[in-house]
Amino acid sequence: MNNFKLNEGDGPIYKQVYSWIKNKIVNEEWAPGEQIPPETILATDLNVSRHTIRKAMDLLTNEGYLYRQPGKGSFVNKKKSSYPLSYLYSFSEQMEELDKVPSSKIIDIKSNLIPTKKVKERLALSTHERVTRICRLRLADGEPMSLEDVYINSNLAPEIEKKNLKNHSLYNILENDYNLLIKEGDMILGAISAQEEQARLLKVEKKSPLVYMDCLTYLDNQRPAFLTHASYPYDRYVFSLNLPRKHE
Repeated sequence: MNNFKLNEGDGPIYKQVYSWIKNKIVNEEWAPGEQIPPETILATDLNVSRHTIRKAMDLLTNEGYLYRQPGKGSFVNKKKSSYPLSYLYSFSEQMEELDKVPSSKIIDIKSNLIPTKKVKERLALSTHERVTRICRLRLADGEPMSLEDVYINSNLAPEIEKKNLKNHSLYNILENDYNLLIKEGDMILGAISAQEEQARLLKVEKKSPLVYMDCLTYLDNQRPAFLTHASYPYDRYVFSLNLPRKHE
């Protein structure tokens, strides 16, 4: 395993260890999902301190090359899923394009709820209109990819809680079962820290960074259809956007 050579002119030792481990990951000498050797073994093999190994591994973890499982060790991260922001499409469509099998775990569904003031304003609801809240853990090949909270006008999709939301996309159900045409969405991205329940469901460490998405989706008549709040582990996604040059 040890082809590591320390060069005094190549910067801090931990950075050289970082580059050595990173090369093994990039060249797939250590495959995605594979557990890497423990810190003690790496320190002995590379003839450096455990502190140096830990510092290099912290950097690799922060950059998404490694992830830690408490009590088990460090593992090579799987390749990140791409989320293009150039157009609107469902989680299921995204995963199918990546040759992954999408599925969902239903965390909670409640219908005929009185919306909060904020949800009521975002969905442009009248005084007496109610919402259905759908909370799902979205998976790809069995791996948690996002935690999703959706609020939808109950009048638009009555009894949607009875549909197969475990195996079908919300877009597909709305378009095929309710004859609604989804046109566009307004999306905002941010960053949050994983709370205890989010961390448990997404299988990440508590307080680890998550990408937060707020998306208000509209029908072809410009009526708001549903509001989505979703959280994504930062190391499982790359959000990409094609930006044309603005000319005067």
